[in-house]
Amino acid sequence: MKKALRNSLVIAFVSLVLFSFKSKGDNIYIPVDVTKSKIEWFARKIAGKHNGFISILSGTIETNGKMVTGGRFIVDTKSMTDVDVHFKSSNRWLMGHLKNNFFQVEKYPTASFVITSVTPNAEKFDVIGKLTIKDSTQEIKFPADISITPTSVNATATIKLDRRKFGVDYGSGVIKRMANKAIYNEFELKINLVAGK
Repeated sequence: MKKALRNSLVIAFVSLVLFSFKSKGDNIYIPVDVTKSKIEWFARKIAGKHNGFISILSGTIETNGKMVTGGRFIVDTKSMTDVDVHFKSSNRWLMGHLKNNFFQVEKYPTASFVITSVTPNAEKFDVIGKLTIKDSTQEIKFPADISITPTSVNATATIKLDRRKFGVDYGSGVIKRMANKAIYNEFELKINLVAGK
């Protein structure tokens, strides 16, 4: 009885490993650990700046065992938080303003990124992919630090984006022109990605 139970546990463990790291041909698909991965955002305006975090809903990194060859990631835009405004009422107003007026999170609850190529560049890697925010998809390129084992990937990167390319604006007409002059066009994402266990 004990031997049968032990064999069942071994089979269950092996199955779990196989389903966690699916492979197709020579490619390995490693799931992103959404509890350990972080995306920090930074936005600046004439009167100051703000920063906070946004969560990854799901993601998978594709490797050949030596290099990253692809990947897909879904980000939860509704999870956006701010960490520099400490008064609750002010923080609540700011997040409502960003989510509703700029990112329209009820209409666009997710953003996505698909890696199309990764190439070595000196001590880093050049990552190219398709980023979708709201209803705009743009190709972006950025350097990243990537470390890889057969069952895990760790990567860090800083990405600078022009919000105008993704329709991240406020208002229309005169209000839109005034707001865009007060808010810098470029915002920044600092990414710490952990995949595997």
